[in-house]
Amino acid sequence: MKISSLFRPYAFLFSLSVILFSCEKDPDTIVPEPDLSLVEDEFKVNTAMEDLDNLTLNAMEASGLGFRLESAFNGGLCSTAKLTHDIPTKKITVDFGTGCTSNGVTRKGKVIFTYTGSVLIPGSSVVTTFEAYEVNGLKIEGTRTITNTGINIQNFEITLAVKVQNGKITWTDGKTSSFNTDQVRKVSLTPTGYAASITGTGNGTSKGGTTYTAAITEPLIVTQSCVESGIWIPNKGKINFTYQSIVVTVDYGFGDCDKKLEITYPGGVKEVVLD
Repeated sequence: MKISSLFRPYAFLFSLSVILFSCEKDPDTIVPEPDLSLVEDEFKVNTAMEDLDNLTLNAMEASGLGFRLESAFNGGLCSTAKLTHDIPTKKITVDFGTGCTSNGVTRKGKVIFTYTGSVLIPGSSVVTTFEAYEVNGLKIEGTRTITNTGINIQNFEITLAVKVQNGKITWTDGKTSSFNTDQVRKVSLTPTGYAASITGTGNGTSKGGTTYTAAITEPLIVTQSCVESGIWIPNKGKINFTYQSIVVTVDYGFGDCDKKLEITYPGGVKEVVLD
């Protein structure tokens, strides 16, 4: 939940532009293979945002507002998490308390969903906010709005507009990064869970103070089965990242549920396998 930033499947790569282009280069200079030491930090941001998508789906379904009419809250997200549904105010709160860990992800604090109706109803919306919410030590702030803009009953596919405003990550060293995203997610049910096809754009500032823009050039594919197995990045699709008019392309592959991606930058191509 794929963090619409429910979204930020590309969040962990924005600092790559800083590494590649921090110095001016002659057009004929061969750009060396990039230092990817910061990729792991940005991957943590991606993990937090896709985890939020999955949490949203579980919380809405457990409250009778999702794809299924009724469902128990998925304790696999965290066995001690408490879900409270205040029907009169149309508010769902998931409280992780002082911290709990499942599938290698530690969450603490509260995520609050304020909704207008079931996500199955065109025109309905869910606004997500946070209270001291952290994922693996990263504090998440901002407002995330999901709006149902249409439903295809024949294919059981829902189209969602997902927008993150004033997104902010506070890192364990106290540094911050900011982001905004504007996406369209087409979500459908499959025999192995949901699948999301994501398009859209984003922009922000890295924790090093570098501004960037990003545009999805081929739809990103995120599947529930991959996310719940610990694969938090898209398994297909491409994004272009732009910094000072120079473009870096990230290719997530051909649909395999893995952590491989290919980065094309001025002067070279690099295959990366994330830890």
